[in-house]
Amino acid sequence: MHSDIDVTVDDGVALVSVRVHNDAPVDRRVRLRNRLDGSVLPPRRAGVPEAGWDDDGFEGVVPASSTVALGYAVSPSSTADRDAAATDFDARPGCAVDIDVLGRADGSEQATGSTPEDAVRTLGSARPPADAVPVSSDLPPTTRESETPEPTPSTTSDASDGERREPLPSPASQTHSERPEPSEQPTDADVSAAVGTSEERGRETEQSLGSEPLEPPEPLESLAAFERRIDLAERLDGASVAAAAAALSEADAGVEALESLDSDRERLRRLAARATALADRAADADPDVDALRRLA
Repeated sequence: MHSDIDVTVDDGVALVSVRVHNDAPVDRRVRLRNRLDGSVLPPRRAGVPEAGWDDDGFEGVVPASSTVALGYAVSPSSTADRDAAATDFDARPGCAVDIDVLGRADGSEQATGSTPEDAVRTLGSARPPADAVPVSSDLPPTTRESETPEPTPSTTSDASDGERREPLPSPASQTHSERPEPSEQPTDADVSAAVGTSEERGRETEQSLGSEPLEPPEPLESLAAFERRIDLAERLDGASVAAAAAALSEADAGVEALESLDSDRERLRRLAARATALADRAADADPDVDALRRLA
């Protein structure tokens, strides 16, 4: 077992490099002790000293017929020590380090480390997995964009989606649909919009005899908007981060559309009840159309 030691002083800091060669056919454990006056600054990985280093030096295994290169820095405690060390190290670099052979290395001694420092050296700095961080292009519109009254470039796609979706009825029209109208009769257009019948049938029976036309409670386009929001809510219910990001990127509506789910549920229930009542009335009414046509 022999070694080569080199010491270089730069700006008051001693840089020590050691090459330890094991010419034996077996692994050997060695102990390197720093003899310089100052703190040992060992090499680090992820902010912690490399395995085997402590405040006094290094202890580790040199494999059989192999060479291990080690290096560290020492900052002398005073300016006088720095000047004396610079002269002494150049003349006798071997006096900076003591190397002791501790004997043959036992395989049981090379157990895997289980300290926090070993975990940091192995895993590196803590950060979330890349799959758990959504890509900025897949993110839904932020609340900051939804609070801004003026349109921005990031909400251009939302504006185009809004052109395809029928705006929700105003509170006045919603109140009007909730109040009973004793002086007006519901038209077939109401039933057509509620149960999804064709537009031709709604136009043929747009008005009842002797009554003013009623505004349809919910156009078919609004029912489609309800369906889009409910589909999005079902996809996001219990979805993972990746699945939620994919669903939001593919959906026509943004996250803010889900805030109206409670009101959507109540409106759809009222609409279903009204449609059922109108369907029952339509089933009970059976006028003699031929006789009425002859009278006309």
